[in-house]
Formats: sequence, C-alpha cells, structure tokens
Amino acid sequence: MERKIIKYAKIFHPNQVSRLALYLLRDEAVSGKFILGATLLALLAANTALRGTYEAFWQTDLTIGLGSWSLDKDLRHWVGDGLMALFFLVVGLELKRELVQGELRKVRTAALPFAAALGGMVVPALIYLAFNAGTSADRGWAIPMATDIAFAIGILALVGKRIPASIRLFLLTLAIVDDIGAVIVIAVFYSTGLNLVAMLTAVAICALLLALRSLKRLNLAVFSVGCLFLWLAVNASGLHASIAGVVMGLLAPVAAMRPNVKSIAERMEHFMIPISTFVVVPLFAFANTGVVLSLVSFQNEAALPLASGIVFGLVLGKVVGIVGASWLMVKLNYAELPSAAHWQHVIGVGFLAGIGFTVSIFVTELAFQSPDFITVSKLSIFIASAISGCLGLIILKRSAGRLYN
Repeated sequence: MERKIIKYAKIFHPNQVSRLALYLLRDEAVSGKFILGATLLALLAANTALRGTYEAFWQTDLTIGLGSWSLDKDLRHWVGDGLMALFFLVVGLELKRELVQGELRKVRTAALPFAAALGGMVVPALIYLAFNAGTSADRGWAIPMATDIAFAIGILALVGKRIPASIRLFLLTLAIVDDIGAVIVIAVFYSTGLNLVAMLTAVAICALLLALRSLKRLNLAVFSVGCLFLWLAVNASGLHASIAGVVMGLLAPVAAMRPNVKSIAERMEHFMIPISTFVVVPLFAFANTGVVLSLVSFQNEAALPLASGIVFGLVLGKVVGIVGASWLMVKLNYAELPSAAHWQHVIGVGFLAGIGFTVSIFVTELAFQSPDFITVSKLSIFIASAISGCLGLIILKRSAGRLYN
C-alpha cells in the first residue's frame, strides 16, 4: 500500500502540492508514523486530566438521515463502522489490482503469500485458544490473527534497499490477504441479528453493479452511489459495515471503460489512499487506543490467559504459521521463495506480521463488551506488536548481507 502512496506522489507536479505534502506522500513509513502519533495522543489523553473530555467526545451521538430514515451512532462507532470501510476499500482495491494486473496473477507467485497468510492466521488463533478455550475470553480468538499493513511496511522501510524488492511484495500481499481473512472472520463469527432482506438487497446491488460493468455503462459517479447504498445495506444486514469496503474494492473495474480514461479502480485508489493514510487509520487509532495504563484490569482471573494468548499468538504464532506454511509449500514444490530471498527474510517478515495493532484492536472492539477485557487486550496488542516489530527489524537488518536492486 505504501508503494502505491509513492506512485500517487509522482502524479503531481511539485508546484501543485506543498513541499511538506510531497515529502509525506513519498515517505514509505508515513502510515506507521501517523498511527503512532495518533496512538501517543490517545494514550496521553486517556492518562491525564483530559480523560473525561476524551471519552465524552467519542461517546457523542451523531445522527445522519432524514426523518425515520436515519442512522444514530456515537462518534467512535462512526469511525469503526463508517470510516474503516474506506480503509478496507483500499485493501480490496490493492488485492484486485495485484490479482488482475500484478504478479499475483501468476499462480506460483501468489501461492506462497496466500499460504503464508493462512498459516499466520490459523496458528495464532490455535495458540490463543490453547490459553482461553472454554473461558469467558474465548470469543477473542481472532485478535492475534491480524496484521497491521501500515506498521509492518513502515518498519520494513527502515531496512531500506538491503533486502530484495520481492520481500516487500511478499509482505504486502500477505498482509492484504490477512486483512481479507479478518473481514471474512468478522462476517462469519462477529455478526449478529442478521437481516435477510438487507443481505439480499446488498447482493442485488452487487449484481446490478456487475451488470452495468459488463454492459460498459458503469462510471465513477454511478459506482460511488452504488457503494454508498451497498454500505447502507450491509450495515442494516447485521454484518459488520466494514465488509462493504472490501466488496467495493473487489467490484471496482480495473480495465478502463473508454480509451484514454483511467479505470474506476485506479481513480478510486488515487483518491482514497491519502484519505485512508492521513485520516481514516490515524483517526481510528486515536479513537480506540486511549487505554488507561494501569494493572487494575489484570486482577481479573481471566486476564493472564487472555494476555498470554494475544502476546504468544502474535509474537510466536505469526512467525511459526507463516514460516511453517511457506516451508511446506516450497518443500512440496507448490511454490518458490521470492526472487533473491532466503529463509531469514521469511522469518523476519513473519515477525513483522505479528504487528497486529489496528485490525487487532478493531477485532477486540467486536469481540468483547467487558471494559477490563478490552483494556487487557489492547495493552497486550501494544506489547506484542512492539516485540514483533523489533525482532523483525533486527532479523531483517542482519539478513541484509549485500544490497539488492
């Protein structure tokens, strides 16, 4: 995703944007820096006299609509249900582009990151359940499955060109597939009170957009309106509204409808990536990482297994699952290592994938109602992500014996 930000920066002439904006767009680690800054601000607000103001602000209700046709959510839920759909839209667009035009249209190239992502989801979930199965915390089994694309790619950027470019594509693909997997898990296991009429409406909207695309009658305005109604239908269906974002991205046409006109997917990607990078994800972090740094929540007898499941799941489960699945695919000759890469690179990527952060926090909010469980989970995610990021950075730096082009 971050390499797309760099490409986005290149379409502007320096006279059209400020030097600061151009610098930010060219900075490969920019997403991680914005998320980290938002997190530090949230922690500062939650652990000072600003705590009451911070909580009151995010609990403020906002109603959008007309008459009986309205949606009423507090600001925190508008960010999680509404704005995060835009983040997953970018994820869907990235995956669609790689599958249709990128290296992932080659089966042997795509097989390895897909299998690695699957291993990196299954093993952490099993580790979590080993600590928490049959307890009141077992609903959080999906928390250590997630990978934060922004932080992982941002830390990888610190290694520079001392690792093969193919490793960046491997991590990016793995993280995108991981996020798609998280969306599927959310749809299947964290959706409640399903509304069949609304679900059928969402399916009908998708079918209409596909029909318009096949007839070459689909333009950006029509597609955008269709996406809005799709989000409303998914939100009303009982499925988590963020799922609509991925569906939108996968539905977006990659091929141009007319000569000399960029495709809908490309135009949406150029427009949405800065919004996702500079607004959506940092705002989500600011809204959801304001945790009181206290050990009080750990007094609950379920807290230690909960924390252990998350930390061991992210730190160990991710690398074991990713490296194990990759080794098996290569051993069985179903796939091959990325070009110019070796196993130490894969191990380093496995640790970077243990940076759960944004999506792990997202799942935490869906999994638990207990404030204590939410606090313990978020603190555990912070700890595990920091450990995984540091280990991944150290291993990748040591693996860089020479420069790669």
